[in-house]
Amino acid sequence: MGDHIVKSFDDEMKGLSVELTRMGELVVDQIKSAMKSLKARDPQMAERVTKNDKQVDAINDDIEERVMAILALRHPYAVDLRDTIAALKIARELERVGDLAKNCALRTSVIIEDDKIKGTKKILKMGKQVAANLSTVMEAYRNRDAELALDIWAGDAAIDEYCNEIFETVLTGMMADNSSINACTQMTFFAKNLERIGDHATNIASAIHFVVTAESIREKRPKSDRTSTTIYLHEEEDEED
Repeated sequence: MGDHIVKSFDDEMKGLSVELTRMGELVVDQIKSAMKSLKARDPQMAERVTKNDKQVDAINDDIEERVMAILALRHPYAVDLRDTIAALKIARELERVGDLAKNCALRTSVIIEDDKIKGTKKILKMGKQVAANLSTVMEAYRNRDAELALDIWAGDAAIDEYCNEIFETVLTGMMADNSSINACTQMTFFAKNLERIGDHATNIASAIHFVVTAESIREKRPKSDRTSTTIYLHEEEDEED
């Protein structure tokens, strides 16, 4: 393969990486904006998050086209093939994260109508951690850092614990005062969306690990999400809003 062909291929791969990094930054900003809209009780900010999701979808479409062109014209192999396929997988994970951030924003308008709902501080902390994890895993992608990716993969249990705590707080509040059922229900969906974003971050981490090492992560990912099996919750004392 000639030097100019090699350089052209390298440029295409770098362009793909840059576009995927940009997509990651946009998605992280979407999560942060959804959390800001909840904290500020700002429905207009939440609406902007839903509208901006179209940008995420457009970048995903562009990355898919780039990947298909590289596979068809360059026939990459070894690490280049892993990198190309991983870019497609990561873009799809980020696109789904964008959808979940939009879903969080959509639920904000209902949540902020109820000034008695508890658990807001916890969900804001959870959102901050989720955004940080996604930002870090994209850093691992940029640097092709398998160890950093593995740290994010292993740390998802902390996100699950946040979700468990929020469910306990919100559902206990629903049992104590059923006038907030609608807002509380939306809050649990909000928390579950954040938990799912954490799962997508671990999927990205797995893809990065495979690109760098050519090996799948053999361990079973630690999970502590109990929200799908919660039956009865004891009321917490001195709960903050």
